[in-house]
Amino acid sequence: MSEKRILDILKKVLIGQPTEQEKNHFFEILIEVSRIRIRFFSRIKYFSLERNEISMDDIALEAVSNLLSNNENDYLEYIRNSFLNWDPPVTNEEEAMNFVSKLIDQSIYQTIAKKYSELDPLFAKILKEIKRADKEKYKIFSRLDTEFISFKSFDEKGDFNIIPQDELILLGVQQFPENNYIKGWIDAIFEAIDEFTEYSPVLPINALALKIKFELTAAQKIDVNVLPDPEVQFLVREGIMICLNKIERKLKRLSEKKQKYNEKTLTMFREALTDIAYDLLEGDQIKNYFEYLKVYDENLTMKEYRENYRAQFEYLIKIFKNELTQYYLQS
Repeated sequence: MSEKRILDILKKVLIGQPTEQEKNHFFEILIEVSRIRIRFFSRIKYFSLERNEISMDDIALEAVSNLLSNNENDYLEYIRNSFLNWDPPVTNEEEAMNFVSKLIDQSIYQTIAKKYSELDPLFAKILKEIKRADKEKYKIFSRLDTEFISFKSFDEKGDFNIIPQDELILLGVQQFPENNYIKGWIDAIFEAIDEFTEYSPVLPINALALKIKFELTAAQKIDVNVLPDPEVQFLVREGIMICLNKIERKLKRLSEKKQKYNEKTLTMFREALTDIAYDLLEGDQIKNYFEYLKVYDENLTMKEYRENYRAQFEYLIKIFKNELTQYYLQS
């Protein structure tokens, strides 16, 4: 995609005075990215298109269509506002590609979730339970034609930063809900978002339903030792270091927004993740995650690890692994 100069196209179409031909080229790029992302998500088993008889092309077209605003005079309004308000601002080609991918991802998941609700009885049941969530604790509201669920105290009229669906899928919880009840999963997921991430405690209800379905059906999760091609033994240094740098930036954002991530915790996580990265570089087997942290806190006990560190640390490892998987699939 880089040869198409995504950043230049975004600026021209969203900020400049584009011709109809340039707009059409922009939509062709969005549809191409949508197809790439759908193949990626399906390949790593976040969902199965084939099992649910959902057409990839239909999803790709509908996902792009859903990004268009109802404003007949400016159907690019939503995409433009997202671009102008993106945090951090889009300033280079890598960030431009990330912006397009993240924008498409959310729409893909919403589109697939809608299809699931029509074809999948379990998904429909989860969605129904979410809408009946404890009204003393949660509220449901609509914004930009999307239904959201949040804590009751959340300011729905302000700005909010929603966790991307791929990160939500990977997000672990502090404790598995008793008997795997759907209501218990709602509580556990919101507690994890609020405590372990820099994102706002608010989710599109379809996104939450997809996450709970993923957990309830024990969908295949990627092991950090497994790369897209099982025959690959040698890992490219550049890929691992690029992904490690992305996690470094996430840690920095977390340190700014979450007091729980104090300097000691951040240092432990940063150093341990670096050790994991270099073990991957050397082709070594990944050890128990507890052992990586204990190197930087010799007094750390397994009990303390499980209660205070495991959920956050494993979440960051999964994000690192996910970034690495995407890097190799797109290389």
